[in-house]
Amino acid sequence: MELKYPKGEHVWVGYYNRSGDLLFIITSKETRDWYFLYQLVDGAFKKLGKARDPSELVGKYNVEQMIRA
Repeated sequence: MELKYPKGEHVWVGYYNRSGDLLFIITSKETRDWYFLYQLVDGAFKKLGKARDPSELVGKYNVEQMIRA
């Protein structure tokens, strides 16, 4: 399955579960003034939120807890 990444955005970080499945990505535009968190749901990326600092997104959406589950 080929994933379609958000157009015009650069993927900076991918979060994978223990099985090696991609669950989340953090992206930004070229200016890097905003970062976006997406969750991979049924083969498509669903935007969860945006913040000026990527660590805000990881904390707010409990990314680390979800990848351990």
